[in-house]
Amino acid sequence: MEERKSLRGLGAVQSLAGVGLVLLLLSLALMPGVDVVAQDDGPTPEERVPSGPPRLLERGAPTREPEIVERGVTPQGRTNTITVLPAEADTYIASEWPNQNFGSDALYLGYNLGGENSFGAERILIRFDVIGNVPAGAVVNDARLQLYLNFASPADDAPMGTFLRRLASDWTETGVTWNTEPTWAEVRVDKEVESAIGWYEWEITGLVSDWVALTHPNYGMEIIGDEQVQQRERAFYSREVSNDLYPRLVVDYTDFNDTQPPDVSVDALPALVDRDFEVSWSGTDPGGSGIASYDVQYRVDGGAWADWLVDVTFSAADFVAGADGGFYEFRARGEDRAGNVEPFDDPEASTTVDAQPPTTVVDPLPAITSSTAFSVSWTGSDVGSGIDYYDVRYRFNGGDWLLWQDQTLASSTTFNAMGGDGLYEFEARAVDNLGLVEDFTGEPEASIIVDAVAPFVEPQLWLPLIFHNFAAVEVDAWGSIDRQR
Repeated sequence: MEERKSLRGLGAVQSLAGVGLVLLLLSLALMPGVDVVAQDDGPTPEERVPSGPPRLLERGAPTREPEIVERGVTPQGRTNTITVLPAEADTYIASEWPNQNFGSDALYLGYNLGGENSFGAERILIRFDVIGNVPAGAVVNDARLQLYLNFASPADDAPMGTFLRRLASDWTETGVTWNTEPTWAEVRVDKEVESAIGWYEWEITGLVSDWVALTHPNYGMEIIGDEQVQQRERAFYSREVSNDLYPRLVVDYTDFNDTQPPDVSVDALPALVDRDFEVSWSGTDPGGSGIASYDVQYRVDGGAWADWLVDVTFSAADFVAGADGGFYEFRARGEDRAGNVEPFDDPEASTTVDAQPPTTVVDPLPAITSSTAFSVSWTGSDVGSGIDYYDVRYRFNGGDWLLWQDQTLASSTTFNAMGGDGLYEFEARAVDNLGLVEDFTGEPEASIIVDAVAPFVEPQLWLPLIFHNFAAVEVDAWGSIDRQR
């Protein structure tokens, strides 16, 4: 504050200098032949900023008690209550007055650009006695923070975006400053505040539910507005106001007296699954408040448990990218609406991932045959779900592949060479019981030459033929001199 006093002293000196300047101008004006035009510098920064509620007040808050505005019994015989809680502590903090406490003032938000006495960025801190007024085991159906706006600058300002975050450390109304701002946690809600005078509310059901369930200690909340360097403010009534426009928390809750956690488990899984598979879970809540959320964990090959899904409300999801051959185990727990959390149990479901398709090969064939009917066999294997069926195809003299055996369970059968003499090549694939399909490669796995027209000649491994008399000698594609013409 010494710096502030020095600045005010400097202002006084400047004022005296201004008086001297006025006297000089008056004397010049009285001199013959001298015209003096008054200089208008416009309003000072303090004059440009609309005055809001007074600051640095010393006043106390009236004593107020929580008020029950509605109470009834649900069809299930539970007591439902709507209560209004007055704030037990509220203040604002200002960046340009970092060591000053404003516990008795109105609640300022935004940015004050007031010249010499600028307050800078302004944030609201507020706390309510939730634990003392909402019973343990109750379910919070709805909770809303309500503040009454009594000042906006500019007066016709566009809506100001705000966000409300949970506070994670303690503070006092008469001691907190910008430099001692409490630790803050996650943002819980965002809302726009217009410039019209009246009530504004922030829906904070989840945050109040966490306080009732003791998920987080209740250190209250902080509201932050537009903190760009500009004159843009909102001011709300604080708890020190003498009328009924004080800050309040309206809580709608049902008292289930629920102290029992849910009973949740993972549903059974098939022994073998593909790389991507669905996991589901289900459960009940003996205490009657109802399941609010689930946590699901998994582990691979008996290793450490890892979180998969946390605080979700759905009861099934796809587990993706499982490792081939990995043994996966799952377990789940629930949290009910009263905040009771079930402990994790032993593995509740397990499965093995079969992510690779089968492997198949056509068994070797003789190099040549004089018969147009011969046996073709194939062999397949699948480490996992097992082979469901085979597809076998062939091609003739290097032409297009043609499907011969379609979804057969057999591993051998007779092939009839309907195309006549020539080169026959074969390829097989398999599909396992999970639907994993082995790819055709386009490379023959076995081949055979059909030479069924007499005279029969052994195949040659070379072609030392003289191609000067094609009318007398015909050489077939595999190097046999088939017949004379």
